[in-house]
Amino acid sequence: MGRRSRARERAATPAEPVAGSAPAGRRRSRAGLLNPFSFKPPSRSRVRNASVGFALSAAVFAIVGWLTGQPAWFNSAVLLAILALVWGVRAAFMGRDDRST
Repeated sequence: MGRRSRARERAATPAEPVAGSAPAGRRRSRAGLLNPFSFKPPSRSRVRNASVGFALSAAVFAIVGWLTGQPAWFNSAVLLAILALVWGVRAAFMGRDDRST
């Protein structure tokens, strides 16, 4: 009345990849690059790109605030500008291949 282990059954049959699936270590979509939960240590280029993204979004928020005349947009623009400066300074002080966390 014992059961057979499913692990043994799986090990006995070779696993065939599904047609059209991506290799195990690669992502095929650009949406994977935007995943904030990828847990990769930040490289200098990723930190620099984040700084540029914060700066662009700060500029967009400032323009929207200027066009609508609502000061709440400027508060967000200032906070994003501070983030852009902090991440820019961090990118400047990182080594060329420094992957610190």
